[in-house]
Amino acid sequence: MKTMCCDTQATEAGTHTSGRCFYPKTDIAEFDDHFSIEVELPGVTADQVDLQVEDDILRLTAKRGAPEAETEATTNHLVRERRRGTYVRTFHLGTLVERDGIQGNLKDGVLTIRLAKAVNALPRKIAIQ
Repeated sequence: MKTMCCDTQATEAGTHTSGRCFYPKTDIAEFDDHFSIEVELPGVTADQVDLQVEDDILRLTAKRGAPEAETEATTNHLVRERRRGTYVRTFHLGTLVERDGIQGNLKDGVLTIRLAKAVNALPRKIAIQ
């Protein structure tokens, strides 16, 4: 997907503090008829994920908070390595992706986004006269 660009922004409570954000690992692959984006989102449920497309921008937003049993007022953390916050990532799709052919599936902590290639991006055989 040489023409697809990505931007990442992670925030918690409107700040850009990297120590309070999470940056999921992402893989992007190209197949004959589609592209695939896989994003690691452990601990995130489908209702905490928002996937939207507008013009040539695909926007992924995921929110991961502390478990309900944990609150800042009642918990004395000795070590806290698991990140919480809001993750936003945008993908610039260009003309290669069919906007109506985008699907998302969250399973076992991995969000898989399938992006069907636009008809004009698919290889085709040209008849010789």
